[in-house]
Amino acid sequence: MNTLFKFGGITRLLATLTATWLLATSPQAFADTAYPDRPVRVVVPYPAGGNTDIIAREVAKRLSVKLGQNFIIDNKPGANSIIGTEAVAKAAPDGYTLLMAIGAYANNFALYKKLPYARSDLAPVSQLTNTSLVLVTGRPGITSVKQLLTSGQDKNAPLTFASSGVGSAAHLLGERFSRSSGMTSTQHVAYKGSAEAVSDLLAGRVGYMFDAVSAMGAHIKSGRLTALAVTGGSRSPLLPEAPSMREAGYPDMVAYAWSGLLAPAKTPKAIVDKLALTISEVLKDPELVAKLASISTDPVGSTPADFDKFLISESDVNGKVIKALNISLD
Repeated sequence: MNTLFKFGGITRLLATLTATWLLATSPQAFADTAYPDRPVRVVVPYPAGGNTDIIAREVAKRLSVKLGQNFIIDNKPGANSIIGTEAVAKAAPDGYTLLMAIGAYANNFALYKKLPYARSDLAPVSQLTNTSLVLVTGRPGITSVKQLLTSGQDKNAPLTFASSGVGSAAHLLGERFSRSSGMTSTQHVAYKGSAEAVSDLLAGRVGYMFDAVSAMGAHIKSGRLTALAVTGGSRSPLLPEAPSMREAGYPDMVAYAWSGLLAPAKTPKAIVDKLALTISEVLKDPELVAKLASISTDPVGSTPADFDKFLISESDVNGKVIKALNISLD
């Protein structure tokens, strides 16, 4: 009996040790502990130098330090972010190719009838940032949203608003504002980029525009443009005198430009979770928080599940506007 008991105990011990070893050496557990063991490529589907690129580089620099491997930025601009997004969607799902996405990613599914990738080809990792936009005008005498709305009721002189292009964040936000405020006589003027739009805005050839606080700050400070409201949930520290759209009476106009990281679908959950957790940690770095604040951007650092919900909401809200306007960029 004693001998049998001893052998039985040893057998159970061996079984326990084997199970523990198998768990520790499973692909999922191995991916979690070993990742990353070589450089990680972060595809930014926009040119270098813009806010999206700046955010990606600042976060990548800190991920490199935290995880002990280089996170390398690879700018692949073109086709409203489709070129870079396709490259990541078709990359190996091993965590070594990531996508830096902004609003265009969510909107493109409604703006294009056919894309070279599906929503299911990419997996959300974490939302990185939220950025308030500001509603500005160059028209003299207009210093509030209420005054802008009053000036926009004259059907004989429709108020125009500018954007950097059809289907852009500024365009969709402008259309949402027109509908929310009842300015049915407003007209959209699309430009080939923000620089041309701002030029005509400053000259008074268009009535108003939504754009990033950081992009409009110098013009507001000089007095050439007036900040009427910001789209964030509260006032911007960079424009404390400008009310939020919520304060102005339009809570449904709370909106942000945003950025986030995605990975190819089927990337191991352990890797996605590890990235999300590390991102949330680096976004608390005081130096990074200050850097983001300088461009009126707030760190987020969400879970993959929360980022997925956010993307669905963004696609739904803007998708309805795109469908109502029958916009297609194909």
